[in-house]
Amino acid sequence: METQKKKKLSSGMWLVIVAVFLLVSMVGTNLVSNGAGKVQVTTYTEPLSDLANQVKANAEATGRTVDVQFDGNDSAQICFSVYRPQNATADTPAPCVVCAHGWNNSKEMQYSNFTELARRGFVVIALDLAGHGRSDVAVSQYTKDTEGLLAVVEYAMSLDFVDINKVGLTGHSAGDLDCSNTIKLINVEGSNNHISSWFCSSGTLGGMFLTPEFTKNMIWGLSAGKYDELDTIFFSTSHFLDTPGAISMVQRMYPAFAGTEVTEGQWYGPNGPLDTPAPGAALGVTDAFAIWNPAYTHPQGVFHTEATKLSIDFFYAAYGTPTGSTYIPSDNQIWTLGAVFQTIGLVAFFALVLVLAGLLLKTPLFKDLNRSVAKQESLPAFKSSKEWIPLVLTFVPLMLFTVFTYFPCYNAGSKLFDSATYGAPTVNGVAWWTPCAGLFYLLMIGVNSLLRKAFYKGDAMTGSFAPARLDGIGHFLKTLGFAAAVVALAYIPCYIAYYVFGMNFGIAVYVVGAPRANWLPDILLRYLPIWIVFMVPNAILNVNTRFRDIPEWASTLFCVLANLLPIGILTWVNYATLVNTGVLMFPYGDPSIMAFNLFAPMIFIGISSRYIYKKTGNVWAAGMINAGVVAMMAVAITRHAVDFMFH
Repeated sequence: METQKKKKLSSGMWLVIVAVFLLVSMVGTNLVSNGAGKVQVTTYTEPLSDLANQVKANAEATGRTVDVQFDGNDSAQICFSVYRPQNATADTPAPCVVCAHGWNNSKEMQYSNFTELARRGFVVIALDLAGHGRSDVAVSQYTKDTEGLLAVVEYAMSLDFVDINKVGLTGHSAGDLDCSNTIKLINVEGSNNHISSWFCSSGTLGGMFLTPEFTKNMIWGLSAGKYDELDTIFFSTSHFLDTPGAISMVQRMYPAFAGTEVTEGQWYGPNGPLDTPAPGAALGVTDAFAIWNPAYTHPQGVFHTEATKLSIDFFYAAYGTPTGSTYIPSDNQIWTLGAVFQTIGLVAFFALVLVLAGLLLKTPLFKDLNRSVAKQESLPAFKSSKEWIPLVLTFVPLMLFTVFTYFPCYNAGSKLFDSATYGAPTVNGVAWWTPCAGLFYLLMIGVNSLLRKAFYKGDAMTGSFAPARLDGIGHFLKTLGFAAAVVALAYIPCYIAYYVFGMNFGIAVYVVGAPRANWLPDILLRYLPIWIVFMVPNAILNVNTRFRDIPEWASTLFCVLANLLPIGILTWVNYATLVNTGVLMFPYGDPSIMAFNLFAPMIFIGISSRYIYKKTGNVWAAGMINAGVVAMMAVAITRHAVDFMFH
């Protein structure tokens, strides 16, 4: 009894510890993003029709003339957050920067921008583009063209604490396309509105589609990452400044430019090069352009200290230090501390899944699933070279399969999956590769089973598929309910984090967000089965490496490395080639980026599979839990993508 009590207390203590880390993540991230209370943060989720009326009402109240171009009959909801520093008042209106995230992201991906610009006195608005985060898929033409950005920009121009003459944009990746389309709609002859600056943080995606008539009297900056995967598609190299494209872009903006090269960070105007302004001071002109080619990849365009520095310096150059605020050097950045807090939350979330699994197995409802794995079920200790042969002949083909099929399967999935049914296009490539990998895993497990019978003889498990045994349909259904309960309870802190603290757990491309309720059926019914086909065979492989006389941590580490090594080799070779040549080894931009998304999940499923199998004695619980977590991670931020209108 005493032992049981201590064990129960220990499990509860682990839950408390994880809960503390989750709370620290929420509070810490929030304090960083709002400048310890110095920046007022308000989040709105408004139908476009209501937003149009609000823009008109704000304009009338302030005596401003703001054109409302977006369709006021559109009932689609747009979610956005307004970051208002203390210096931004009706008497001292401040410059405003509207941030547009990239594809398969949400407004939180602009964390570095809204944190750093707001603490420097700029009003910042970050939105979930249509079909992302908590914004609906828009139906009106204007909203389709700009994914809701146009509506939010016009809303910004109607606010009395915003300087209507100093409204700028910054976009990343697909968000830059929305920026360019918004500029085309607003910066036209006779319009009362005008976007006066634009910092393009993802290379050439947006700038390719602009002409001088739209960039007239606008300060424009282009950051083309030296290792940007997508620039290899448009310009055959990511070293943009070394291409004729850089020269032609400046000449397109300023026909008088006759230079033979473009200097990085040099400001150009209609009459030639401009002097770099003093720190915190404005250029003093309304028409200027500069290009940077910093050493980072496409995703790092909004998640890198150098990218953030360029953004800060750009808007200082465009508008100067806002009235009532103090100049802060661009290398003084605190968003990285917020990223640390978010990372703590991500790790704590993964830990919470395991803690909840252990606790639920002690409840009356699920206690009969608590079947600890017998010691004799572990594999041989590999004391002879012969005992390694089944393992080698299993894992080598698996690694080769991953390396040589990831890109073909990804590209096939992107084309084969109907985005009207599977509405997260950037996920669909991986969603096609994973079941293909899962079926191949099953094949190799069968091969491994035959090899083990030949080499291990009597000193082995009853077969490689033994961990998948179930005791009837009732056992399976209870296992399914157990997995569902673990995932559902684990996501409760995610909803608290978003609705109370306005954040997600995660870092860079690894985000655990709280999906909208109306997206859950599609996630569970369409994407979840796909991941189950991968996760269950993966779990079988993971638990088939339980070595006798080897510490569990060592076996787990082996499993994690086995999960990571194939995709790690693929990624290293691909990006090493990019760094050295400016061209990817495998010339696929999106799948190369999405390969990074697999790293954190692969670590988690390696640990989770082994831990939960040790508790339950079967792989179904682990496979279903892992599939639920990864499916939610993959689809929670982007459920639908909108077709971009290039015109």
